[in-house]
Amino acid sequence: MSEARTLLVRYDEIGLKGRNRRYFENCLLANIKRALDGLGPPRYRVPHGRILVDTDQEHSAECARRLTRVPGIASVSVGVPVEREFDAMASVGIERIAPRLHAAGALKFCVRSQRSDKSFHKTSPQIDFEVGSRIMQRLAPEGLTVDIKHADFVLEIEVGEHETVVFDNRHPGLGGLPVGSAGEVLCLLSGGIDSPVAAFMMARRGCRVHYVFFDNQPFLGRGGFDKVERLARLLNRYQGEGRLYVVPFEEAQVAIRDHCRPANRVVLYRRMMYRIAASLAEAHQCLGLVTGESLGQVASQTLENLAAVSSTTRQSIFRPCIGLDKRDIIAWAKKIGTYDISVEPHPDCCSVFMPPRPATRAKEADLERDEERFPWQELVLKALSAVRTYALDAPTENGRTSS
Repeated sequence: MSEARTLLVRYDEIGLKGRNRRYFENCLLANIKRALDGLGPPRYRVPHGRILVDTDQEHSAECARRLTRVPGIASVSVGVPVEREFDAMASVGIERIAPRLHAAGALKFCVRSQRSDKSFHKTSPQIDFEVGSRIMQRLAPEGLTVDIKHADFVLEIEVGEHETVVFDNRHPGLGGLPVGSAGEVLCLLSGGIDSPVAAFMMARRGCRVHYVFFDNQPFLGRGGFDKVERLARLLNRYQGEGRLYVVPFEEAQVAIRDHCRPANRVVLYRRMMYRIAASLAEAHQCLGLVTGESLGQVASQTLENLAAVSSTTRQSIFRPCIGLDKRDIIAWAKKIGTYDISVEPHPDCCSVFMPPRPATRAKEADLERDEERFPWQELVLKALSAVRTYALDAPTENGRTSS
């Protein structure tokens, strides 16, 4: 039978929530259970200020890996329950430290204990000393030193009323707030670098993010959809229960091409996208739209053009990337794993019929005059009637669900 392991899940922002704290803890616990589905099954406990997950040695590493991508978690440590005596605590510490010490040749470490059971006969500093001195006695000749402020390895010990657990180094989490604690939003997802990062940032602030993709297969083929579906499924790993809405957009683009001034095409595309996305968001109780727009990055993202597209809806519009430069956004994309998919070559909808000189400061009056030249209201309704919906938790092939 596999040995027992206990994972210590820490959070930071939730701890500041006062009387609402229990609500956020419950959201986080639900997300943890979803992330660990199929492993164990684990057992969960919620002492003050943290969450404990009891599992076995076989599943502990995978549990820790999954938890590091759950928004709301500050860090995770894997622990071993031990008897409440110093030799047992030190023995686990030596087992954890020795391989790292031998690999590095030298290592700085420290012990940090927390005594939640005040009846235990030693204080936390005394526990640190007793365990640390035993570890040093065994490993100091091999290059181990003590450094409380700049340790390479921190051995953490929790002495509780019912058990004592020795924890390994902390694995950093995503931080932020648990998904679901702030409501649902709809992200305009393209195949580029920016919009997946924007979606992730909103998930990290407690939103469950759904996605809408504007598809133009007659001109661009199926590759754009396949790419966006992969991005949406990857992002959904951070939250679960997401949906992808696919909107046919070719008729709207052809109408804009045939009836409107070429310079205004891109802004007019965006205005149509916003109208359709806002209707979808309202129909599915989403509380706002999310885009990957970054100020000044391309022609459609000047202040004037952003105002021109925003005016088409009363929905709140969230632009988490608005003040980031491209280097910042790329760094986030690499961190969350979307970058390699995003840079695969495939044009998006806005590149169709791209004019040689797109308007950078379009005037809303001019845009409205262009829109009088084609039946945009009918095209919005027609696009909405043909939306395909994909449940992102479903398998990608035979189990794909759509409606």
